[in-house]
Amino acid sequence: MGDLVIIAVGSLKASPGATTLALALADRWPTDGGDPLVVEADPAGGDLGARFGLLAGGRGLVTLAAAGRRGGGQRSAEDHAHQLPGGLAVIPAPTGAEQASQVLGELDGGGWSLLWSAAQTGGRTVIVDCGRLDPWSPAGPALRAADVLLLVVRARDEELAHLAARLHVVQGWALPAWYVVVVAQPHRAPDYRVREIARVLGSQVLGPVPHDTTAAEVLAGRRQTRTGIGRSKLGRTVAGIAGYLAATVPAGSERPALGAAPAGSNGRAALPPTPTRTVPR
Repeated sequence: MGDLVIIAVGSLKASPGATTLALALADRWPTDGGDPLVVEADPAGGDLGARFGLLAGGRGLVTLAAAGRRGGGQRSAEDHAHQLPGGLAVIPAPTGAEQASQVLGELDGGGWSLLWSAAQTGGRTVIVDCGRLDPWSPAGPALRAADVLLLVVRARDEELAHLAARLHVVQGWALPAWYVVVVAQPHRAPDYRVREIARVLGSQVLGPVPHDTTAAEVLAGRRQTRTGIGRSKLGRTVAGIAGYLAATVPAGSERPALGAAPAGSNGRAALPPTPTRTVPR
């Protein structure tokens, strides 16, 4: 794929494996699609800095926001990214929720546009871990710019009920494409849950993503293997999802204007109301 594709990953309740899925997608993305860039944009605070000891490096969302305020110049997105031990490029968020939320709000000063334009130059895929999504999330600009949203949900009754209750909200965002990614729970077979969801949403259901502790620990930097996650259950499943998205999700021909959005609570960006789309059956 030669065009920039922006993938937003998040959830409607908690954040059940959104960061792991974002890293796994980047790791398994088709090689002809370029090297993906993972951006940690969770208002609840980032995990990657603490996991990989990146806190002292200085680069990340904080420097991206500062560069956006200064106009950015010709700097590349790589100037704000870290290379993880496995080779993945990530832009980490501050660990604390208050600072992370504040920095995400400051990206409206030009940081988002700098990120999209810098990534566009290299024609690379950008995967944004948005954490928990709500109408007033400061990660809203990433959602509005996304070519596809992946909603992560665990195969639990309460999470599926929450998804069903808020599905009309997701439809109202009128995204170019969105999918529900079902994450399996340990010692449980989620197939029947996937069939139930697919009966309502049709082809908009992906998964199930297996519960694979070993592969998740590799992505979290707590375990090393010679082959990474490629031969793991998680790796094989996510490789299929990545290949499907790379082949079917059209990249936007133009990035939307990402200036300040309509003011939300506490001055944060609000997701703009949009007409409701009909879910295909």
